[in-house]
Amino acid sequence: MIKTLRTWLRRTATLRDVPGPVESFAFGALSLGLVAALWWWLTRGETGQRLLDAYTLPSLRETVYSLPSLWFERELSISAVTSLARVLGGFLGAAAVAVPLGVIAGSYLRVHAFLKPVSLFGRNVPVAALIPLTLIWFGLGEVQKVMFIFLATVCFVLFDTTTAVQAVPDRFLDTARTLGVHGTPRKGARLALRFAFAYGLAAVFGWFLLNGDGTSHTLMEELTRPACWWRFAGGAILGFVLWFPIEGHQALRKVILPLALPDIVNSLRLIFGLAFGYIMLAEVINAQHGLGALIIVSQRQGPREHIYLCLIVISLMAWGIDRLFLRLHRHLFPHLNPAHT
Repeated sequence: MIKTLRTWLRRTATLRDVPGPVESFAFGALSLGLVAALWWWLTRGETGQRLLDAYTLPSLRETVYSLPSLWFERELSISAVTSLARVLGGFLGAAAVAVPLGVIAGSYLRVHAFLKPVSLFGRNVPVAALIPLTLIWFGLGEVQKVMFIFLATVCFVLFDTTTAVQAVPDRFLDTARTLGVHGTPRKGARLALRFAFAYGLAAVFGWFLLNGDGTSHTLMEELTRPACWWRFAGGAILGFVLWFPIEGHQALRKVILPLALPDIVNSLRLIFGLAFGYIMLAEVINAQHGLGALIIVSQRQGPREHIYLCLIVISLMAWGIDRLFLRLHRHLFPHLNPAHT
């Protein structure tokens, strides 16, 4: 027993020694347990005897007992789904634009030089400064909230995708050239048309979902409007322009993009967590539902226990989606060593 303990302590002190799954779970559970114990210790006892008063930090018991009112009376499930839909809409839009653009920028360095100032500026703008800008540009509706997430993440996706493409070793590209890769504009156009169609549909249905309230007009009525087909054409043109340079060259389609894709997917996983953290800012104004709106209302009107419950829900949702991304990464790229995260 003592020998086993010494071996474990020696491994713990070893740099970059990888713990097993059970050991990793135990350390994570210990961390959460210490946080819960500290919370209990700071708020134990009656109201006048606590180290921190109930206004500053409600007790763990009071917080847990307030869950039914948050779930049933304040419709926590609807707010969680609403926030998730807003984050997914903005993040998927950012990925749809920035991933192909980053592949192009990482492959054609003059395009990278052209986009670099915009990417640098977008990554350093304070996120809170986007709130008044999106209110001016997109109004108070759902479009503003989705576009806030889009603008907050698109430059990060662009930068990370460009970096992943540039990290592909030149020897693979040299080998591909030796084997005779070349441009295939006709095949590239056919392949890019698939993306054009998908982007056009996304523009039509995205606009309908963000602006339709379910009573003003139906989807069939929307499809009969000329503006709907203009949106489809705009989305289709955007999709074709973004993907034709990639699909139209064998080196990009068969060499660079597949080799960079593992790092791109892993980067998207991390940036999605960043996007989920912005949900409170996205829902700070004129949001009837959403976790951020619940936090704002609870801060102003109470009960304050709901603030901590909403933060826990946000963390659990972000963690769950992060695990899904990680499983997808391991499924798509089984030849890579799994990340210990």
